[in-house]
Amino acid sequence: MSLYHDVQKIVVPRIVHLAREMNLGAGQVVELDCPRATLLNIAFRIRTTGTVNLFVEEHNGQEWETTGRLEVEEGETVWHHILKKPCFRLRLANPSPAGAVEVSIDANLPCLKDLSEIK
Repeated sequence: MSLYHDVQKIVVPRIVHLAREMNLGAGQVVELDCPRATLLNIAFRIRTTGTVNLFVEEHNGQEWETTGRLEVEEGETVWHHILKKPCFRLRLANPSPAGAVEVSIDANLPCLKDLSEIK
């Protein structure tokens, strides 16, 4: 077995659109199912018109466990997160008791590809 078995593979970005201009009402909480991650080093780009609380939840085999949280202010935010498990979801909460916010979320879930697959 060669030490250089994976030399012919590289990490490439895989952008997944999790939410597009989603309206999150006052006090509303939404869970977004996410594709299974092949590499555990991921990033999110969140665009919002107001404050939103974002939680990364990972399935530990029995239940969902919160492993990351971020309060996102109005505008655009990039958040890097390292997962412990490949099965995860996002939970969004609008903390405002009065106003709705619009949220868009893209995730970069990188994966390994053979150099021969990349043209």
